[in-house]
Amino acid sequence: MAVRSVATTNTLETFRTTFNSLGTDVGDLSSLSTTAKGSIILAINEINTSVTGTGFTISDGSATQTIVTGNTLLVTGSAGVSAAVSATDTLTLSIASEIPQNIFADVLGAQHNADGSNAYTELVSTVASKTTNHIYEGTGSSNGYKIDGVEAPFIQFEPGNTYRFNQADGTNSGHPIRFYLDAAKNTIYSTGVTTNGTPGSSGAYTQIVVSTATPQRLYYQCSSHAYMGNLARTSSTSFADTTGSAILTITGGSITDSSGTINFSNENLTTTGTIEAGTITQGGVGLATNAFAIAQAVALG
Repeated sequence: MAVRSVATTNTLETFRTTFNSLGTDVGDLSSLSTTAKGSIILAINEINTSVTGTGFTISDGSATQTIVTGNTLLVTGSAGVSAAVSATDTLTLSIASEIPQNIFADVLGAQHNADGSNAYTELVSTVASKTTNHIYEGTGSSNGYKIDGVEAPFIQFEPGNTYRFNQADGTNSGHPIRFYLDAAKNTIYSTGVTTNGTPGSSGAYTQIVVSTATPQRLYYQCSSHAYMGNLARTSSTSFADTTGSAILTITGGSITDSSGTINFSNENLTTTGTIEAGTITQGGVGLATNAFAIAQAVALG
């Protein structure tokens, strides 16, 4: 602000003119572009509330969003991710060493969940219209399951673990989850499977306790509608076909296939169907050559 000097010998008019010129330095209220013209303080307060900070920009690699004055950055997500803002406005994001949510990634291993405290891995089921992401889109029901928000994912079961499909969400109404030996639901699998409540209601679930005897291939499907689910694979040694009988059962025997030979050791091979082979040998001696069929029980010692 410029300094104005007034001599004692100046007239009153000179004093008034000099004082008014000083008022121009601090601001002529009538010329302010603010709506608050009652005082300099009111005008400054109005300007302060309209200032937009430059802030910062966040990006997920494709879309961007600028965080400026008045905006709020809200961090949400699953358990295992936390956010904290310090007194110095520093944002800290933390990820737990163990992520409890189910992640369907090929590179992620599985954790043993049966620790004696009735523990289980929970998979939250919802139902929605199928998209092209569903393996059976265009087949069966127009609806499909979403598991933890993923549309009909392939699921990996591990022996010794318990898996609970939470069906409390209202979209599950009329869509009970059951397990089958095939996607078309020809044969239901119920060993180790329990259910609770009514799908679509609080507390409803279908649960399976997986063991080494659980078939390697199961399908989680709706008992009332076709092809809503997908395949659940199990790291077991048990095989089962799609008609309810075992494809192959060996007790105390062995299989050697590195040379194309199947060796049952001291066990017998029996069938009520047809066996076809090029050559059968016993003790190194050929018993039969070329293709043949046996429609009744066959026993090879």
